[in-house]
Amino acid sequence: MFQLNTDSFLFWTTTTLTLALAVLLLRGLFMLFQSRGEPFFMIRRQKLEGGWRNIGFAFVFLLIAVSLNLAAKPLIEIVIPPTITPTISPTPSVTPTRTLTPTITLTPTITLTPSQTLPPTLTLTPSLTFTASPSSTPAFPAELVTPINSTPITPNANAAVGVITIAQNYNARYVPIGAATQFDAAKISDLHAIYTFNDFNEGVQLTVVWYKDGKPIFIDTDRWIYGVGGYAAAKCPLVQCKWNAGNYRVSIFLGDTLKRSADFVITGTPITATPTITPSPTRTQRP
Repeated sequence: MFQLNTDSFLFWTTTTLTLALAVLLLRGLFMLFQSRGEPFFMIRRQKLEGGWRNIGFAFVFLLIAVSLNLAAKPLIEIVIPPTITPTISPTPSVTPTRTLTPTITLTPTITLTPSQTLPPTLTLTPSLTFTASPSSTPAFPAELVTPINSTPITPNANAAVGVITIAQNYNARYVPIGAATQFDAAKISDLHAIYTFNDFNEGVQLTVVWYKDGKPIFIDTDRWIYGVGGYAAAKCPLVQCKWNAGNYRVSIFLGDTLKRSADFVITGTPITATPTITPSPTRTQRP
């Protein structure tokens, strides 16, 4: 059974605590440094809290390591008295050895000549796929958008939109469900664009435009009343967007300024609703 004396136990425990302390301290300082350059309020606050939390744990590990070095050894020896292990000194003895003279034996070897093997042939089967291709920056479709405000409100110059995630749904905390960059048209209905925002001003006009192969297919315009920073989502219903196979893009405009775009691909055949015919009742005259 593996055993450690008191000094070895304290040494390895202190070494482990010191390594953990160093890792937590470096991670905490790194997160504090990262939070300075984060433009979004909620993410910046999360990194600040995580950084100070790691530094607090490092301070706790420091107290434990100091306590172990100052008071742990006397307490351990009170509970478990040390035992003296006798040392046995071996008695040297001379043992005669017999030296054998080796003989050389020649063993014939057989060399096999490999036969020529023809390499296998590779047959490629072409398949048709859609790949999201970069396109030019979309301009604000002013001719298709009806202004909401009679007097335009100038957006905040520092307003920003984070990375847009395309997903089939999201929960109450705006965590995407079924997010991807390529979707099968037969397996989706509505799609959502989930994003973060920061430094938005109240009353400014926000426009979300959904494109298919470079042409607008659905435009959603609203007056912004949802706060300065946080999470938001925009939906493109199946009824309007259809989700035929092709390359798609969603763009978010604040006023008439583009803030962020995201590309995705739809493949396959979309869901087609089959209408049902209901017979109309007829009036029959009684004789």
